[in-house]
Amino acid sequence: MRKIILIMLATLMLSGCQNEIREIKSVDDLKTARIGVWADSAYELKARDVLPNAEFVYLDFISDLVQNLKQNKIDTFVIGKTYVENLKFEGVAVDYLPQSLGDVPVSYIFPKNDRGQKLCGQMNEFIALLEQNGELEELKTKWLRGDESKRTFTKSNLSGENGTLIIGTDAQSTPFAYLREGQVVGFEVEIIDKFCAAYGYKYEIKIESFPTMLADVMLGKIDVGMDAIEILPERLKNVLFANPTQVEQAVAVINSESTGVFNITERIKTALIDENRWKMILDGALTTLAITFCSIIFGTLLGLAVYMFYREKTPANRIIDAIYRTLQGIPKMVLLLFFYYVVFGSINLPASVIAIAVFSIVLSTSVFTMIKSGTESISIGQMEAALSLGFSERQAFVTFILPQVIRNYFANYQLQLNVILLETAIVGYISVQDLTRMADLIRARTYDAFIPIVTIALVYLLISKALFLITDAINRKIDPKNRKREEILPN
Repeated sequence: MRKIILIMLATLMLSGCQNEIREIKSVDDLKTARIGVWADSAYELKARDVLPNAEFVYLDFISDLVQNLKQNKIDTFVIGKTYVENLKFEGVAVDYLPQSLGDVPVSYIFPKNDRGQKLCGQMNEFIALLEQNGELEELKTKWLRGDESKRTFTKSNLSGENGTLIIGTDAQSTPFAYLREGQVVGFEVEIIDKFCAAYGYKYEIKIESFPTMLADVMLGKIDVGMDAIEILPERLKNVLFANPTQVEQAVAVINSESTGVFNITERIKTALIDENRWKMILDGALTTLAITFCSIIFGTLLGLAVYMFYREKTPANRIIDAIYRTLQGIPKMVLLLFFYYVVFGSINLPASVIAIAVFSIVLSTSVFTMIKSGTESISIGQMEAALSLGFSERQAFVTFILPQVIRNYFANYQLQLNVILLETAIVGYISVQDLTRMADLIRARTYDAFIPIVTIALVYLLISKALFLITDAINRKIDPKNRKREEILPN
């Protein structure tokens, strides 16, 4: 543990060492530059139109764009002007070139179904009303042109007589939709709030990654998607766009100055103390624990149940072998996405339930394999002896064979449990708010990757250590060498 902490602290000191920053004064200086962009975004298309010979680097979040710019891994990145003004308000040392690369209209998206058509039409009416009475301009002034102290928001007391809308967002698009003190706020959030008040809806905001949110809108799992989503012809084929609420200017962002090493105490305060962000880590840890331990229980029982059925030696055994061999050859990420988008694509199950189902199946393959291999390694004479004493085959297996398999393979089982814990780090891809996802949300607000990542790494280490301590205690309990004489030969 001490070595890991020392390595992380050394990384922190090295992260403060800045490479030489390329001097950029105009768009002409970017002709062969390394440009950070969101993949398949309007900002990428605008940049490619103006700078076709540049090298493009794909990154997911604004925090990643900022971090790569500060470390001189890219020379610039292209996003909307409003985002950059917000970065400057928050003290991030960036600026943008005065030349615009083009206009990018943004708005809400809706599924291409009857409900989506109705909601999109109502939203267009509402946006037109806001423009007519000047309220849209007031909201832009408050959220898009002011600093954080002026961005006040109180959720309306909604009647909900026309039902509840599920709103999807990645909550990382400050100041359009972002997480502040545990609540999603922003320009688009307040418009949605006012829209629901005007049309008699309640709403629930579901935080999920941008690709997942787009897919869920297409599947009709959520009613409205918001993230200052750029209106693109390819997206219009799959979803409905409301009329633009804002037209962004695509600009090239550059470093404004070298900030040097960020004070470690200030970094911890910003990442964990401000806005009670430590609660996000706690919530993520509880979600990770719940998924892990439910998967351990159900996966172990499922693996054992499948093997007990397998012992019956029916024609279904070939199907079981084929299924488990297939599952072992599929990456866990692919399996998770397959279950979320294909198996349960038309069923509105909570993402955490789907994650538990997937990891239970994954663990069951290991449990099945261990029991099968362990049983085959035990002499057939033991089974024959038990049968001669009057035990049924099932009784003999449960009483004599299975306990030996458990003892012989328990260390391997422990390892598989830890693997399951660590692999749950991918569940954020299907909108589960686990430890890794919470670190992403914190990075999106603080533009600092080190403290959130180090924090969740330490939390994973603690959970892993606790898991080993619990399973070690169980192993000692079932080991015959640790049993007292009175337990073996009771009076």
